[in-house]
Amino acid sequence: MPAHNITLDLGDTRITGMEEPGRRPGMPLLVCLPGGGYNASYFDVAGYSLFDAARREGFPLVALDRPGYGGSTALTGEISFCRNAQVLQGAIAELWHRGLPDIPGIVLVGHSIGGAVALHVAAGDPAWPLLGVSVSGIHHETQRSNDGLRSQPPATRIEFSREHLLRFMYGPEGTYDPGVLDIAKHAESPVPLAELVEVAGDWCADFAGVAARVEVPVHYGLAEHDGFWPSSDESVAAFGKAFTAAPSVTARRILGGGHNIDHHYAGAAFHREQLDFAKGLIAPAP
Repeated sequence: MPAHNITLDLGDTRITGMEEPGRRPGMPLLVCLPGGGYNASYFDVAGYSLFDAARREGFPLVALDRPGYGGSTALTGEISFCRNAQVLQGAIAELWHRGLPDIPGIVLVGHSIGGAVALHVAAGDPAWPLLGVSVSGIHHETQRSNDGLRSQPPATRIEFSREHLLRFMYGPEGTYDPGVLDIAKHAESPVPLAELVEVAGDWCADFAGVAARVEVPVHYGLAEHDGFWPSSDESVAAFGKAFTAAPSVTARRILGGGHNIDHHYAGAAFHREQLDFAKGLIAPAP
């Protein structure tokens, strides 16, 4: 059964997304945040779907359109990861207060800019039980300059060309099926320019302070062929060591994958790793 669409009304703000209700009591709710240039469907691309993997395990799962994506209300004024996190904190609280049955807590799953936002959420003392956070495709040492973007209005929205997707999101031939770009077309969405400026600028400066405030277990993966971030065992280890208050941190490179790791041949194994991480956060039944 396919995931169904949801809308969360937060006063003058609306957040849309997709929901899989789950079928096993006692499983944590996975709340997924996509990266720049993608809506909630990023996590439900046919043949590369975290929704399908979670469904087989009985997990409840929600993927949210971040502000300005899908049907979600765009941010006005300051467009930042912190503002994204504030809005999504409220959206997730609304989900939680719906009275979800037999769910012990929430695990955040974030990809790329969605991973940065997920870490802001985790660092912000959420008003609902956060069990852990799994992020991929994000780092704190950029390989790209944002200088050429700063002269344009922050709310300007940019669509990635196929050339840019191939170069930055997917990477070397042989790590993915080229047909996935057409299959995933419905998940693409214009990205606010302000997000691209921040991820290559203020995010890198803010990361250490954000990471130090995360007090739940962290799972982290960075693709071997990531087009945005320097990927080495040393860089991945350095990212993981920043979570000084987290009770546990797993950080590793995902070999044979590119930035959109979910849509690569290596994606299925990475989904399994994420789901195993989430299951490990709940106490076994007595």
